Amino acid sequence: MPFSRQNFADFYRPDDAKPVQLGIPWSSGGQFPVSQVIDLSLPIRGLRIVFRGRLVVGTAGFTTPSPEGFLNGISSLVFQGTNARQQGNVTLWNVDLATLWMLDSMFGVRGAAYYSINSGTGETIVATPSTPLAAAYNPVGATGTYDFRIVFDLPVHPIGANPLGREPLLIPQYLVRNEEWKDSLQLLMTFGAQAGAGGVGFLGQSAGGTTVTFSSYGSGAGTPTIDVYSLPVRSGLALKDGVLPGVISRVTQPVTSSLLTAAGSNVVLFNMQKQPTPRVFIKQGVQNTAQAAVPAFSALSDTNITTLGILLGANRNVRNKVDIWPNNKLRFSDDYGRDPIQGYMIFDFMNNGNPDSAFPAQNVGDGATYQLTADVTGVANGACVIVQEQVLHQPTGQLVEF
Repeated sequence: MPFSRQNFADFYRPDDAKPVQLGIPWSSGGQFPVSQVIDLSLPIRGLRIVFRGRLVVGTAGFTTPSPEGFLNGISSLVFQGTNARQQGNVTLWNVDLATLWMLDSMFGVRGAAYYSINSGTGETIVATPSTPLAAAYNPVGATGTYDFRIVFDLPVHPIGANPLGREPLLIPQYLVRNEEWKDSLQLLMTFGAQAGAGGVGFLGQSAGGTTVTFSSYGSGAGTPTIDVYSLPVRSGLALKDGVLPGVISRVTQPVTSSLLTAAGSNVVLFNMQKQPTPRVFIKQGVQNTAQAAVPAFSALSDTNITTLGILLGANRNVRNKVDIWPNNKLRFSDDYGRDPIQGYMIFDFMNNGNPDSAFPAQNVGDGATYQLTADVTGVANGACVIVQEQVLHQPTGQLVEF
């Protein structure tokens, strides 16, 4: 197909967010499936989710609020379906909201993420995440009424795929279409738990006399709610089959063992999957021990994991194991004009904006290891979360083969 300005204009025309399921009730410690209701009559570039509600903290505030606050209210989002190219089930995302929201925020001042709290003085956007994380992320150390609104995306393309407009045609290469997914897409959400009277949960440690009451946004009745939208994309009919979209999977791996609670050097944090890897994200801190099954953190830290590297076969460096600050942390500033975020680090193979520069781990030989390694100072209840971006299928077609 010949290339022209008109071809490119028709290639990617994002549409308005389209409702999938609205008013989903949130309950402390609950769960909700969104199954076989995602319309793929138009391809989608991801999901957009709105989580909002009210919390009333009475009698006494929380003694130790968790740093990421209401973002911990959704402890797991599993977005998956059956893909014809994979010939089986594919998990596009398995992640907690707090981690996802920060990932959405890493590549722009706001990114695809919005978080506000109204504690009686009007809705106020929470500060752009930085170091240290602002206390406003979780103000429940004081009694009061808190209305919260969180908006975030589950993109099916690489996160921050188009920083500064450098790769405007990349997003259409990873669309989810009916041709590959049919009606198999489903989203399973699991919710964090929180109780008062000295209970420890996703908001932190409550005092002995604390009362906790959840309701709908702006009201003392009902429950917090979740709205799920899809993000459709239109393209000209002549270009519809110009690309066979690629597939990217992001699955969270929590690390909560003695690996992070005792000092050690050359510690193997994670044996990664041998797939093309655009990015690896690492979040470190102190685990919320009352929610050991989910990645809730009572504190974020930049001092427990002090060096990071990626190693092949125990003796070949993909990335040398070096101090996290000049490399993993300052990537945000160097490549994306963002402040480093407390507790969050990145190995970035696509800081040119193009996932074709992903590390080709599919070429790692059989029997060889592909490992994330670190030096650790050791801290009580130390934990981390690792998210490896994996390209399961590369995009193909005449519009991308040039």
